[in-house]
Amino acid sequence: GYSMHILCKGQGKPTVLIDAGLGDDSSDWFNIQNRSAAQTQVCVFDRPGYGWSDAGPQPRNSLRISSEIEKLVHKAGIDGPYVLVGHSFGGYNIRLYASQHPQKVAGMVLVDASHEDQYERLNIKLPRHYERQRNILVLPKASDSVSHKNSLLRERAFNAARAEISSLHQSALQVQRYNQLPRVPLIVISRGMAEWRGNRDGESRERIWHQLQQDLWRLSPISQQIFAKRSGHDIHLHQPDLVVSAINDIVSMSRVMH
Repeated sequence: GYSMHILCKGQGKPTVLIDAGLGDDSSDWFNIQNRSAAQTQVCVFDRPGYGWSDAGPQPRNSLRISSEIEKLVHKAGIDGPYVLVGHSFGGYNIRLYASQHPQKVAGMVLVDASHEDQYERLNIKLPRHYERQRNILVLPKASDSVSHKNSLLRERAFNAARAEISSLHQSALQVQRYNQLPRVPLIVISRGMAEWRGNRDGESRERIWHQLQQDLWRLSPISQQIFAKRSGHDIHLHQPDLVVSAINDIVSMSRVMH
């Protein structure tokens, strides 16, 4: 009973599917989509509540989002195999999708992606169930892209992110439970510039973040980790070349392997 927006460009297999981070919609990835579409078909979509998609049922956790992605590609007639790209929270969703549909996944790119242990390790207190409270926001800082958006898209992203944040604890537990990934090529792109700065606690948090990023690199035996030296968390905006080249590399590797 609700519609989701997906936009595909380019031709060829495997199809690249991009899932944005918390607070971002498909428009934040148009630049990368346009450039990667020279190699193969690249699709960006809006999770329910973002961009041009209708709001979806609660709770907004990764297991629900994974099943929505499966319904979306099925209804849109977009066949696998897929190269899955996930930024930040999008990393949870594509990992759950890959663990549930291993035969449909040809490769993965994780862009400064969330790790299921990060809230415990970084001691970030999260709500354990959905409540309509404004004080639970742990939204990322407004990124460059947010300022260019019209107020309607911004307001929608705020509400959608709030619903996802209130289910983050659930989502993290789901990723812990469904942790069997297919043996496919994986590139982990991690930020090189600190997001937490200025004191010892911030430095310690950055160190933990880098340990968790290294942990993600170990998810596949065919993997590499790349550092975006000139970027904080929003690597897709500050060093898009890195992301485009990682996507192209995984597409090429998956073609050789299949």
